[in-house]
Amino acid sequence: MQNNQPKLIEATNANVKQIKTILHWLHKEGGEAHCLVRLYIWSNTFKALAVLSELRSNPRGLDITGDFIGVAKSLMQLLGTHIKLSKENITWVMHHGGFSYYEALNQEDFTRVDLRWKGQFCESNLSDMHLLKEAEYRAIFDGIELEPIEEVLKELDWTLEKRLSDTVY
Repeated sequence: MQNNQPKLIEATNANVKQIKTILHWLHKEGGEAHCLVRLYIWSNTFKALAVLSELRSNPRGLDITGDFIGVAKSLMQLLGTHIKLSKENITWVMHHGGFSYYEALNQEDFTRVDLRWKGQFCESNLSDMHLLKEAEYRAIFDGIELEPIEEVLKELDWTLEKRLSDTVY
């Protein structure tokens, strides 16, 4: 059984503030969904990076790709007081890997999602999703090294069920 109260971890390293949490939201398809959020806010610029990782503990059909606008709005609502910059200055990235689906390979993929904000409303569609190549990834992440997802989930008291391929014989 998972803890539905969001645990929020904040840390600052050099000029970058990091916020980590498991975000829960009501998915547009119905039902509660969740994902791992790692938000990086640079103090010397007006930019932030939101990395949203799909977790295989999410119910089938309630993935972040199918309701990215819902995820973004929920994150802004949850962390609004922590974010002192404009929503337009946040780069949004979806993160998928072996931790996302039972049948997934261990390759990690990063997809930039371009959101168009109009006040409290947001628009986005499939044409706004861009799978990142390594050079694009490096430019967007600007020196940020993601911690292994297992370590972050442990820090947040969140567990994923093991897959058969996770078993060492």
